[in-house]
Amino acid sequence: MAGTARIIGAKGLEKALLAAFQQWTEDDVNGQYWREKFEEKYPYSGPPTLRKNGETVGDPRDILDTEALYESGVESYRYSSDANGGEANWHWDATNSSGEEYAWFVHEGQGPYSREPRRWTDELASEFLFDGSEIKGRLMARIDQGLNGQ
Repeated sequence: MAGTARIIGAKGLEKALLAAFQQWTEDDVNGQYWREKFEEKYPYSGPPTLRKNGETVGDPRDILDTEALYESGVESYRYSSDANGGEANWHWDATNSSGEEYAWFVHEGQGPYSREPRRWTDELASEFLFDGSEIKGRLMARIDQGLNGQ
């Protein structure tokens, strides 16, 4: 009977971590997570409203509507890496009929048509929320796969 123990070097570890992070941001966050967050039902006080897509919605409701806001974020995805690590960025820049970006109004529940905050980015932006999240579990699985050559 034989056994083997192995550890990868610093460069191999860095390469595996960056590859796992990039795959996670592309496939898990941009490919699935944002869709899940936009389809999630958020509390929304007030009367039912008729959306631009023709759907009447009440409370709770998702934030898909015409999908313009969702698509603006997903299509804006950019990943970059250098010697100091990797970074993924999104910019929700959909505009309303006045030409004003409205992501902040939806996210914070502010403005003339938003009554309740729908904070779809908070799990990634807050270390406290991220720590116990399912999306963190997906990142850890990607890292595990990368380090174990799967």
